[in-house]
Amino acid sequence: MAGAQPGVHALQLKPVCVSDSLKKGTKFVKWDDDSTIVTPIILRTDPQGFFFYWTDQNKETELLDLSLVKDARCGRHAKAPKDPKLRELLDVGNIGRLEQRMITVVYGPDLVNISHLNLVAFQEEVAKEWTNEVFSLATNLLAQNMSRDAFLEKAYTKLKLQVTPEGRIPLKNIYRLFSADRKRVETALEACSLPSSRVEKANEAAKTEQSCGKPPSKHFHLHFIKQNKMLEPAFVRCFALGKI
Repeated sequence: MAGAQPGVHALQLKPVCVSDSLKKGTKFVKWDDDSTIVTPIILRTDPQGFFFYWTDQNKETELLDLSLVKDARCGRHAKAPKDPKLRELLDVGNIGRLEQRMITVVYGPDLVNISHLNLVAFQEEVAKEWTNEVFSLATNLLAQNMSRDAFLEKAYTKLKLQVTPEGRIPLKNIYRLFSADRKRVETALEACSLPSSRVEKANEAAKTEQSCGKPPSKHFHLHFIKQNKMLEPAFVRCFALGKI
């Protein structure tokens, strides 16, 4: 048609925004289909919106990468326990109907190999809020297309969330995170004068931390990334901005 203007479709990319309630954490009850045991947990999200993490009564922390989340459901759309005893345990001492307080987080590497995280909130409003927030974080387009800088920050965040009760990063977590090249990891640790073997004593790490001018974790990342020239510029930018 003469004079017709081409259509313009503007897509607004909103930055990741984690609400205060998710960062502070909320009490939930975690349950599984193949067990009659319920676990009280405190569920949180890191300020950058990279991970779900929860702490149980034994102070053990587990992580769920939000980039793996495919869906978040609450109310009648969530999974319900089939075992009557399990339903009874979940419904004790709570306010509101059980069905309206249930949350199911669907996650996995693809839409075929999926798993479920089943939770029960103590209030219906909390279940709705967390479901909406989690789905918003998981479907954020900027989070799904992160820069190299963001991936470096995500790796560092994962290490910080899985510390020992003394606040130290276990060596096994570093090796697991960079499992593709163990030799490069050991070289970076040695260059930072940090323990590079699981048998190293914790007090040696403490002495090293006191002798370093900067936190050991930053030293490790700096030496590790410098061995990969493609990643070094991105790391330097993060380091300069204080993000890592």
